[in-house]
Amino acid sequence: MSIKHIGDAVRTGRAAHAYIIDGEKGMGKKMLSAAFAKALLCEKPAEEREDGEPCGVCHSCIMAESGNHPDLIYVTHEKQGSISVDEIRIQVVNDVLIKPYSSARKIYIIPDACLMTAEAQNALLKTLEEPPSYITIFLLADNREMLLPTIVSRAVCLSMRALKTEDIISYLQREKGLSPYETETAAYFARGNLGKAMLLAEDEDFGELFEEVMKVLSGVREMTDVMIYEAASAAAGFKEKKDEYLGILMLWFRDVLYLKSGGDREKVVFLNRLHETELSAERYSYEQLGCIIEAIKTAGSRMKSNVNPEYTYEMLFTAMR
Repeated sequence: MSIKHIGDAVRTGRAAHAYIIDGEKGMGKKMLSAAFAKALLCEKPAEEREDGEPCGVCHSCIMAESGNHPDLIYVTHEKQGSISVDEIRIQVVNDVLIKPYSSARKIYIIPDACLMTAEAQNALLKTLEEPPSYITIFLLADNREMLLPTIVSRAVCLSMRALKTEDIISYLQREKGLSPYETETAAYFARGNLGKAMLLAEDEDFGELFEEVMKVLSGVREMTDVMIYEAASAAAGFKEKKDEYLGILMLWFRDVLYLKSGGDREKVVFLNRLHETELSAERYSYEQLGCIIEAIKTAGSRMKSNVNPEYTYEMLFTAMR
């Protein structure tokens, strides 16, 4: 995504009538669109602001921050899985005919835009074809391909990319006041997804789960059958975090395989556990690592098929041993 494009749009006052911001859930689409909107509505002249950033202190910025700006509209929907044509007509199509209340621009943000029905998208299309000069519409989508090609062709597309792990760590420590230990584990596992990192960093269960996985990884080669059974029982206790448990295992062994293949030590996911990862790379052969990764995939398939979790973990840890 081009940050330069956003800065230029704010500084020149030439924002497009429509933007599609796409990227996986948790990547910060809503945060970005809100910041972009706030900058466009800011009362301080753009040339007096560094890189077009909102001043944060004018009346417009304060209203936008509190969610009470009359010219910043977030489109809502009642049904969980869809945005109806009536909702788009009432909240956008008809509303755009009313000029801004207090700003030169009126901004609409449509979260989960890919949930719009075909009828809703076609209704919105008419507005995009002949938009009033004062509007900007942000369509936030996990995948822009779920929108009609005619919608996509009439919008500027900005794609969210994964953030650097160190940037996520810095943000979590600065904005959330979390400790380095709390942030590092979450940031590494989130793989560039700020929203996911924020959820994990504030989730006490995730910290416990991570330590449980590390305990298994450090001792699985020496485990007896009884110890494997106990470890499987403990793993099964994290009922709502099966995906995270297997995800950590998969990332760990991919790191091990990457290092064993001569990969750059600075590019492993769990950089804060580099010593343990390197030891595992020495201990396991390529064939063993291949078998373990396949065993993790099989465990994931079994979980989705509702096979008993305790039995699934027991089989997985036995394969790892």
